[in-house]
Amino acid sequence: MKRIRNGGFGGAVIFHIFFLAILPCLFSAVSFAAEEGFPKKEITIIVPLAPGGSRDVTSRAVGNTMSKYLGVPIVIKNMPGAGGALGITNLYSSPPDGYTIGISATTEVILQIVQKVSFDLKKFAYVGKVERVAPGFFVRSESPFHTIQDFKTFGKPVRSSTHSYTSNSLMAAIVIAERMGFPLVVVGGYKGGADAVLGLVRGEVEFATPSVMAGLQLARAGTIRPIMVLDRKRSGHFPNTPTVGEAGWPDLEAFATDLWFIAAPAVPRDRLRILEEALMKTLKDPEFVKWAKEASLELDPMGSQETAKSVLDLFEVLEKYKKFFEKYKEK
Repeated sequence: MKRIRNGGFGGAVIFHIFFLAILPCLFSAVSFAAEEGFPKKEITIIVPLAPGGSRDVTSRAVGNTMSKYLGVPIVIKNMPGAGGALGITNLYSSPPDGYTIGISATTEVILQIVQKVSFDLKKFAYVGKVERVAPGFFVRSESPFHTIQDFKTFGKPVRSSTHSYTSNSLMAAIVIAERMGFPLVVVGGYKGGADAVLGLVRGEVEFATPSVMAGLQLARAGTIRPIMVLDRKRSGHFPNTPTVGEAGWPDLEAFATDLWFIAAPAVPRDRLRILEEALMKTLKDPEFVKWAKEASLELDPMGSQETAKSVLDLFEVLEKYKKFFEKYKEK
């Protein structure tokens, strides 16, 4: 690289051009830190998946209540694409002013572990954790499968539907298939978790792995049924369905989905604190808690710093499963 001498007319021109180029950034950073009364305008929550899924439902409910504590409207912006990477990447590059936040999950941790992405979850500003979502392994009601072990005796490849090739529930299915030795075929292209469940209903696959909440209505209607819950404890809605630990793989309890709200890296600490306080108040709000209970949400509030630490810990836990996915990609 050539060195540019300091001094002379040419050097001065280059310096001034450079200074003018970064001046808006400098003023922007100063204004972010100095502005009083944050927030003064509406806040956007980016949902990196299509409408109708658990993240979309949770974001809208949180936004409705959180706006009360922030004093400004909160709007939801669905930005599906690339298994959630599109929306998270957009948030990662958004101005660090606190006016754009997003909802992320264990899925993006896995996404970052197994493939190249344009964001780094280790650098985001964490507003706080909201809930723990337990995925379920669902089959059609008339299916011959009653346990995961039945997949091994099926005699042909077992198909699973997914909206993301790096979803944590699919990753768990891959690990189980490798350990048990049955052939697994992943059918993708679905717009979201709800759409992947419809693929199961239409007979396009043998099983699907949506959240328990996403599969609840169809299960109550007798269309599908769960054979396993990917969590450390049984679901209150399906008390007779074993957990992944009870099925023989307690280490896979880590693949349950944690949901947290994040903001772009370098959001000023005072603004992050305001967002965090509003979120924590929301999660204790009587009306919101009542709604969450009726919606079968398992609230698991956690503050900013504790959430950030839990995500770093999750990277360490899930990193060891990378070999399973890499082997699967080669098939």
